[in-house]
Amino acid sequence: MERDPGWPPAYARGGDLGKWLGEPATLGRWVAVDSGEEPVGHVGIGPVEPGEAADLWTAALGCDRGTLAQVCRNLVEPGMRRSGVSAGLTRVALRAAIDAGRVPVATVLLDRQASLAMMHSAGWCVVGNVMGSSGRKLNVMIPGPRVIAAARAGRAS
Repeated sequence: MERDPGWPPAYARGGDLGKWLGEPATLGRWVAVDSGEEPVGHVGIGPVEPGEAADLWTAALGCDRGTLAQVCRNLVEPGMRRSGVSAGLTRVALRAAIDAGRVPVATVLLDRQASLAMMHSAGWCVVGNVMGSSGRKLNVMIPGPRVIAAARAGRAS
């Protein structure tokens, strides 16, 4: 597969890409590879840090930050988009969060229409917007009721 010269995105360049991908993903991270074993996607889950997004999540879900896991660094090689890589990685991250008894939450850049459409089709909803550390606006999202119930059931057992 030929690589996109603009990949990874500018906000992920300029340092150690592995460190950037892994920093917030301390609860787990996964990489998708193509048939040639080249990385084509990444997702992680990490604890929810204090801030506006955390306030929106905890208010919408009626819980504290410690019961949440943020799906983060969900990136897919441009040539592999719309192939199901992001959806597959997201499912893996959701399962890991649920297995840990945490409710998964996420942010999606406001201008990422395909990502938003995928999340909406999987039952996620926007509970507000915040300004991200990159200066770009983010949709703050929670999963559908079945995922929330599964995570809470896992925590109760």
